Amino acid sequence: MKQHGGVLTVILALALAAAAGVALLLARVSPPETPPVSLSAPPVSAPPVSAPPVQPGARVVEIAPDTVQTVLALLRRPDSYSRTLTVQRFWSGGSAETVYRVSVLGDNTHISVPDGGTEKHILLRGAEKWIWYADSPAVYRGPARDSDADGYQSIPSYEDVLALPPEAILEAAYTDYDGQTAVYVRYVSGTLGYQTACWISDTHGLLIGAECYDGEVLIYAMRSGPVDRSAPDEALFQPPQAD
Repeated sequence: MKQHGGVLTVILALALAAAAGVALLLARVSPPETPPVSLSAPPVSAPPVSAPPVQPGARVVEIAPDTVQTVLALLRRPDSYSRTLTVQRFWSGGSAETVYRVSVLGDNTHISVPDGGTEKHILLRGAEKWIWYADSPAVYRGPARDSDADGYQSIPSYEDVLALPPEAILEAAYTDYDGQTAVYVRYVSGTLGYQTACWISDTHGLLIGAECYDGEVLIYAMRSGPVDRSAPDEALFQPPQAD
């Protein structure tokens, strides 16, 4: 399983000797702070459904708060896929929606997202990352963290549920989400007691939906578009050349 951490703030080190154009790029490519994606008050639970069919002789594990960690530990994200993610953030008096285009090939991830009237690109390859904008020839190159793939997509890492104490898991079930059978889990994490609800496809192991609540107020929602399991174009994972 590819292990990824939660959404985090990434601070890009500014090179003192950089030319003015590159320094401006670095200011642009510093990832904005995103709201935590583990938040508080119960979402409306989707009705549970029966567990999906299994091979003869396989052991069926019923989903419940005390067994969901075992089930999630068995899921694997696909090695290659492409999809879009729609992320919504809500606050008092307003909201914003962002669409991320994500391509994965092995350990490489390419993310593109609208930012300030242009397209921002993030390429993660092993221990390195590149960030650049479509309207600029400058490129930032720096170290990558395990948590960057989910962090730059602004999605929670459902694998974090595996490290939670059992009492932090409030609900769990097989359920239907957008016509797919999914593992549903709602849990509390963080010092503020926020709650996160996640729906993970039991077919391909990807997070396909998430909701985060502060009290009874929805402040974050994510929904996945269809997942294309074919291998993306390898050209997407070639590092750009800085001028």
